[in-house]
Order: sequence, then C-alpha cells, then structure tokens
Amino acid sequence: MKFVLIYISIFSLLFSNISFKPVVFIDYLSSGSDYQYLDSEIKIFGAGIESVYILGDLSINAKFINHRLFSNLVSSNKIHSFNHHQGFSWSQDPTSSGNSFDYDFADLNIKYTLDSGTIYLGKMNPEWGEGKSKLIFSNKSPSFPLFGFDWRLNPYLKMEYLHGHLMSGIPDYSTLEDYYSNKWSNSKGLNVSRNIAAHRFIWTPFEKLSIIGTETVVYGVRGIDIHYLVPFIPFWSLQHYLGDTDNIQMALEMKYSFTEKLKTYGTIFIDEWSPDKTFDDYNRNWFGYQAGLKYSSLLNMSDQLILEFSWTDSRIYKHRFNLNDYYSHNYPLGFWAGPHAEEFFLSYGVNVFDIDWLTNLSIAKRGRSVELFEQYSTNIENNERYSGSFEEKLFLNFQGSKLLYKYISIIVGISYIDWKNGGFIPSLNDSEQTLNDVEKISFNLRFGINY
Repeated sequence: MKFVLIYISIFSLLFSNISFKPVVFIDYLSSGSDYQYLDSEIKIFGAGIESVYILGDLSINAKFINHRLFSNLVSSNKIHSFNHHQGFSWSQDPTSSGNSFDYDFADLNIKYTLDSGTIYLGKMNPEWGEGKSKLIFSNKSPSFPLFGFDWRLNPYLKMEYLHGHLMSGIPDYSTLEDYYSNKWSNSKGLNVSRNIAAHRFIWTPFEKLSIIGTETVVYGVRGIDIHYLVPFIPFWSLQHYLGDTDNIQMALEMKYSFTEKLKTYGTIFIDEWSPDKTFDDYNRNWFGYQAGLKYSSLLNMSDQLILEFSWTDSRIYKHRFNLNDYYSHNYPLGFWAGPHAEEFFLSYGVNVFDIDWLTNLSIAKRGRSVELFEQYSTNIENNERYSGSFEEKLFLNFQGSKLLYKYISIIVGISYIDWKNGGFIPSLNDSEQTLNDVEKISFNLRFGINY
C-alpha cells in the first residue's frame, strides 16, 4: 500500500505540472499568395496539440500539427520552394486526386536551466543570426533532432554548441536494399547519414556592441564523430586532421545599438576560404553577406521598422561531395533562397486600435547553383552572376491580426505577387526548364486557436 501511495504521489506531481492545449487553424488564400507561383486558391486545415511541462529548472515543450492542403498544384515539392515559409519533411496525397496533400510538423524542446546556462535536447530549428532572412541557421528547413548547450563564461562572453542529424536526401541503397525495396527507400527517407556540429562565441565588450564568431561543419556516412563532440577545438583544424573531406562554414556577425530604438547588424558567412587568395581575382572565397537595421518607436510607441539586404555566392551551402551539402530535406539550413540569391526585405509593424498591422516587402532573386567538383581543379571557374535563366519575385503583403477571445485569433490580409520565371529549378540547365511569369493579387484569411 505504501508503494501504491508513492506512485500515486509521483504521478500526481508530474501531471500537476503539465498543460495541454489544442491547436487548430484554417487558412484561405484566394490566389495562393506566395506559396506557389500558380494563380490558384489554396485552403489549408491544420489540427494538433501542444503540451508544456515545467518542474523547477526542467521544461519540456512539444508540438504536433497535421495539415491538409487543397489546391490545383504543380507538385507538393514546389510549395515553399521560393519563400520564407518552413519546408516540408514529408507529404503525401491521401486521396490520389492530385489536388491535395498531407504534411505535418512535430517539434520537441527539452531544456534544463543551470546557473550559468542551459542544456537542451529535442527536435527543433536553431536560429542563429539577427536578421529576418538568417544566413547561418533559419527555420527554412524542417526541424531536426539535436542536442547542445549554451554557457555564459563571464559577463562579457557566452558560448553555444550543438550537434544534430540532418536528412541528406541521398537514398542508402547499398546498406538497405536487402531489407527495403527501392520504392520504399525513396519515399520513407532511408538516407545516407548527414550530421552537423556547430559552435559560436558571443562577445559583448560593452552594452551596445556584440561580436559573434560561428563555425559549423557538415559530415556524413558515419555515426556521430567523437572529434566534433569536443566543442572547444576549431572545426577548421579538426576537419584537416580528418582528411579535408567535411564541409566547414564560418561566420562573423556584429550587432550595434546606436540607441535603444535603433539597432544595426551585419553578417559575413564564409563557406570556403583560401586566406592567401582572399584578394585575388581567381580564388575559392565563397561568401554570403547581410546588413540590416531595426528601428523601434519610429512613429508610434508600438511600431518597428526592419530594413535588410542579403546576398549569397553561387557556391555556398554546397560541397564537392554533395553528401556534405549544407541542406536538410533539400532545403538550405541558412538563407531561405539558398545559394546564388539575394533579397531586399522591408517590414513595418504597428499596433493601432488593438490590431497588429504588418506590411512586408520582399524583392528576391536566385540563379543556377554550381557543381563544385570542378571548382577544386587547377583552373578555378568564374561564373557570371545570373547568367542564363533566373527566378525573381516581388512580394508585397499587408495584413491585420487580432486576438478575438483568449486563444482565438484572426488574420486578414492582401498580397501582391509579381513572379518571373516561376517553377525555376536551380540545379537544371535552361533547356530543361519550363518557366512561367505570373502577376496576381491574393486575399488571405486565417482563423486560429492557439496558432
């Protein structure tokens, strides 16, 4: 009887600290907004659950949402291929009708807080970078399993480390063909393994200035490599030690606050660097750049203006061995438009009459991606930017959102989209492309509960 009471007490204690809430939403986009280039209405229904557990310094947050999207589709893999929205890890057409498909999101964040930092584990999207269109880690790719920690070393210096597992999209027939048919290997994600490790140091020498140094490495065809479990050794040196087969990226960020209202930021992302050839015409220096500012309380105490420009070389995020590309589920881990791309982004948000008003302008362009194997030969090829076909999109969106009652919200908006060469695939030659120019206006409505 004593043990029964103990079990009941533990059970009651655990469940007294957990909460559940349903998640439901309905989207209607009269012309598809910027989800795809077709001028076709899109309807999405989503339902799921979110749970939060808190016990002292331990917190667990989990969310699962299943979706069904209805539309006249080019194909499900063209949805979210050239916009800010998070990509899909999985989709299927349950009705075999060709005009609908299902997909889902499942995230988990287990975090334990210490005096000088946190330890975390789960399936999530780390977001490293200050901008709207982050170059290092964004939420463009589907979430992936990872573990890591952040540690405040002193009042001026903080460190963060993570290690995660990515989806390479390269079927592992050699190992699995004895157990699964090729059809199932393709559709169920039985891929060659791809992993990522990352660490960064955030130095704040004084209140207005932060300087952040980041290093990431992508490697595959092996389990977790113990070398990259050592968070304090430069990955640059470790991959040299391992034979120069892995894909190293580095980044330098700077944030400066002129006032409490005006903040600026900039990022240099380096995916390949030959220091001795930095200023040569022919080099292997493959960079991405970003500069932006945030201005709060400009016209109203609640408003904020964001102005940002991002630019990526045609060769970043890629590797001479495509196993080590900086991708997961065929989406870039960083800048949503990928390599050989750029974006001018402007946003203004303000709260008036208890309604959150938001205006976004995005002018984006992307060209063909480059095969890197030949870039490691003696003669380095210089590719003219946007030679041949390229995709370009102007997206202007205005919306108002309001919380109607507790967890019930509504968003009403209108979008203007001018899309040139829609359907562009960066990996294909011009002769293989079927492209479309589309100009459309979309009226958008979202009704959500806890969403």
